Amino acid sequence: MKITKKTACCIMAVIMIIAAVPFTASAAPAESKALQFGEDGKFTIMMFADIQDDENVEETTIALMNDSLDKYKPDMVVYLGDNTVADGYDKQLSAIKTITEPCVTRGVPYAIVFGNHDQEQGVEKEDLLKMYQSFGCLTYDADPNIYGCGNCNLPILSSDGSKTAFNLWLIDSGSRNPDKEVGGYDYVRKDQIAWYESTAAALKAQNGGVTVPSVLFQHIVVPEVYKAMYPVFPIKVGSYSTYDGKTYIPIPSFSSHTGMTLEPPCPPYVTEGQFESWVKTGDIIASFHGHDHINYYTTSYEGIDINCVPSVGCNAYSNELVRGVGLLTLDENDTDSYKYELINMFDMALSENSTILNADGAKSKAYYTFIKIINKFFMAIHNVFIAAAPNK
Repeated sequence: MKITKKTACCIMAVIMIIAAVPFTASAAPAESKALQFGEDGKFTIMMFADIQDDENVEETTIALMNDSLDKYKPDMVVYLGDNTVADGYDKQLSAIKTITEPCVTRGVPYAIVFGNHDQEQGVEKEDLLKMYQSFGCLTYDADPNIYGCGNCNLPILSSDGSKTAFNLWLIDSGSRNPDKEVGGYDYVRKDQIAWYESTAAALKAQNGGVTVPSVLFQHIVVPEVYKAMYPVFPIKVGSYSTYDGKTYIPIPSFSSHTGMTLEPPCPPYVTEGQFESWVKTGDIIASFHGHDHINYYTTSYEGIDINCVPSVGCNAYSNELVRGVGLLTLDENDTDSYKYELINMFDMALSENSTILNADGAKSKAYYTFIKIINKFFMAIHNVFIAAAPNK
């Protein structure tokens, strides 16, 4: 076929248009090296919760992320939602580039879940996911037909690469309950739960009929956290802290958890059986949540641990006593347990070669030292109450 100058121009125009399309949403994980336990049998995941900043991300937040990555060298990072709140497409893209750059420049694989604030600035989560994917994010939409965006799982191979030794669930917990009469935060829907159960069953079948142990990352905590941690008031009082038609006293039982709770958790008022599904399926040993910026705790209910990771963001509401990053360590030789610890900002600021103290907006070394002393005091008092409290 003879190609005229006009035809050639048209072909070039089409090619340029295709090349100009910045992002393509992926229905499968980004092409990258597979997640795999190290030769020592360990796999570490660092968690950044509630950065909740615009395109001008606080320098101290980025410094904390950079210093933590350099010191602990995790195998991957999970951003636990409410990651960016910039206004409009271009500013959201700039914010996402900024907060993921600490991982991208170091070649650290990362994934994200969405929180209740991410899509409030005029950009849909599907477009936000495309932005993250353009910077190498592992999160993908396993089934775009189910509720939410970015529901998926990421297998971790054994150290010898012979099998899937562990699994990571990434679940979108939504934003606000669309039923304004009920109110409160959104909740995981039945179709998401059905997808989780069928995927877990497929993983089990591929693993010779043996359940693949897992942890789950989700921004908004499940309502069962109240059953695990808080005493029930003998009578119903209005609608304060009510779940299952009960009123929970907003002071946790000291024997029910470890860590520090500085505000009552904020789960949805509605559940369609997500936690019960975890128990029935039997693969999830623990869940990790952001959302409640000033809480750092681990509690357990029906054999599953529920963990809260406090805010890493210095521009979001937070508390110096618990601000930091979460660090999860998995061991392929003991997949029924794990180690979760908080890397406090004050410790990172006081560590050798810290870049936090030189960042714009940072406090003085004396200030972080004082906060560390106060933290130790509160934790010592908390431990005294735990020791004195009767077992649940």
